[in-house]
Amino acid sequence: MVAVFLLSVGSTGLYASSENLNLRFRFGKSETDVSALETLFAGEKTSQVKSVVIKASSSPDGPYWVNKTLAEKRATYIYNKVREICPDLDSTLIRVETVAEDWSGVAAWLRRCNKPYKEEALKIVTAGDKKEREEKLQDLWAGEAWDDLMHSAFPALRCVKVSVEYASPEVSLEVPAEKTAQIAAADSNSVRILFPAGIRYVRPEYAGNSVQLQILRNIAGSGKSLRIDSYSSPEGDPVCNAALAKKRAECARMWIVENLGIPAEKINVFSCGEDWDGLLREVRENYHGNNRDVVLEILGDTSLSNASKKAAIRSLDGNASWRSLVEGHMSQLRSVRIAVE
Repeated sequence: MVAVFLLSVGSTGLYASSENLNLRFRFGKSETDVSALETLFAGEKTSQVKSVVIKASSSPDGPYWVNKTLAEKRATYIYNKVREICPDLDSTLIRVETVAEDWSGVAAWLRRCNKPYKEEALKIVTAGDKKEREEKLQDLWAGEAWDDLMHSAFPALRCVKVSVEYASPEVSLEVPAEKTAQIAAADSNSVRILFPAGIRYVRPEYAGNSVQLQILRNIAGSGKSLRIDSYSSPEGDPVCNAALAKKRAECARMWIVENLGIPAEKINVFSCGEDWDGLLREVRENYHGNNRDVVLEILGDTSLSNASKKAAIRSLDGNASWRSLVEGHMSQLRSVRIAVE
């Protein structure tokens, strides 16, 4: 019996790769060590996830309803861990399945084994009535076959299998000829990498980042230490935004270490949280919507807290001005700035 909790797969790429992980659980347990799961979702590759399939199962020993509940709890436990480890991962890319009693797994194990009861047990598992399988196996060979299955086959069936498929767009950091002038004119000591909303991983293909990363390659060649200042935009929850800024800094450092070969100890990281100063600059330079002067006055008022500034702007015209800022200007604030120390 398979119960599907979530089903939706999105995102495409020019080629795909996949990784699989099998997490085992002890008898009757719905929690287990997830360090391997943390490794699976580490690094910038997570930003290219196309789908995640979480398939939880229980072994056939014990009452069916207990096994069903265990499988569901194991699935929920791993799903929550995936969301905890990688909160930026779109939940619609995750499919969760449960198998209350993994009889197909028992059959697969029997086909591989060389036990003397193999053929008799396989016939029971594949052709017998589902309600009678357990009883017939327990009677087989005066109970010896069942005891051996519990010791040899069933432990591997108490598990959650995690399969991750990646869509990996072939992104080249070679800069088109028309961008050469941009690089030549750019500040040779600093770059700014932008991020989509809610994303912490460096995406070379996003918003002109390829040009900035090519400049960063040139900077890296100097062998000097680097400084990363990481920001989030002010929309959303401040606590979550602070955590997101920190994660962007960490992921940017990881990208530099893995792709440019600079030792992590030569990269100093500073998480700056919500970029309210950047929002003030953006409004001053590029915002021409309603209440521009009032918005500038609010953002420039040093006596107001950030929360008060947000509340004041949102109250101006039924949230229209704030919504305009979010839709048209916040994208420039989701960034990391990387400079030579």
